[in-house]
Amino acid sequence: MEIWLVFAVAGLLAGFMAGLLGIGGGFIFVPFLLLVLPQIGLEDHLIAHFAIGTSLGCISLTSISSAYAHHKKGAIIGRLLAYLVPSLLVGSAIGSLLAGMIAGKYLVAIFAIGALITASYLLSGHQPKFRPHQPSKSIYFIYGSFTGIASALIGIGGGSILVPFLVYRGHPMVQSVATAALCGFPIALAGSIGFIFTGWQFGREVDYATGYIYWPALIGMVVFSAISAPLGAKLAHFVSETILKQFFAVFLIFSSGQIIYSHWL
Repeated sequence: MEIWLVFAVAGLLAGFMAGLLGIGGGFIFVPFLLLVLPQIGLEDHLIAHFAIGTSLGCISLTSISSAYAHHKKGAIIGRLLAYLVPSLLVGSAIGSLLAGMIAGKYLVAIFAIGALITASYLLSGHQPKFRPHQPSKSIYFIYGSFTGIASALIGIGGGSILVPFLVYRGHPMVQSVATAALCGFPIALAGSIGFIFTGWQFGREVDYATGYIYWPALIGMVVFSAISAPLGAKLAHFVSETILKQFFAVFLIFSSGQIIYSHWL
C-alpha cells in the first residue's frame, strides 16, 4: 500500500509540473522513477529500462486528454499527420528495440544528455523564426523518425524535439504545440509496446509488471497527474513564459546532475 501512495504523490507532482510547464511529463516521470524504483527491489541493470518504459506507458495515456483538448480548439495541423504519424511509429519502435540492447547505465546517460540539451535550449532564449516551406513528405518522415527514436530512448513524448522543427517549417507556435501533443500518442504507444516486447522475460520476474512497464507506477502517476495537471495549468497563466522556461531548465539540470551522480559516480 505504501508504494501506491508514493506513486500517487509522484503523479500529483508530475501532473502539476506538466500543467505548469506545458510538457508531457517524461522529463519528470523518468527522474522520479529512477529514484523510486530501486525501493521495490529491482536489480540495478533493470531500473533505467523500467523507468523509461513506464514513462512511455504513462504518456500514451496522458497524451490523449491533451490531444483532445487541442483538437476541440481546432489547433492540430491535420494534413501533417499523414507525414508524421507513420514515421513516429517506426522511429519509436526502433528506439525501444535499441533501448533493449543498451545497458541501463548508458540509457541513463542518454537521458541525462537529452535533458541537458533541452535545458540549454530553454536557457538560450532562442525563438524559432517562421520560415514558410512547402510540405515535403521526405523531410517530415526523416525528422519524425529521428524524433521517435530519440523520444523512445529517453522516455519522453517528443514535444521538445518536434515543436522547434514545426515552427522552423513555418507553422504557428500554438498549432505546432498542439500537433506535437497529439504526436506524443503514437510515439509513446509504439515505444511502450516495444518496451513490453524487449522486456517480456524480465517483466515475468517482477510482480505487477508487463515487460518493462511497472503497473503500480503507471496507474498511480496517470490517475493522480490527471487530477493535479489543471491546477498547474491555471497557475501557469499567472507566471511569465520566460520564468517557466528558466524554472524547467534548472529542474532539468538538477535532475540530470542527480541522475549522473547516483548512477555513474
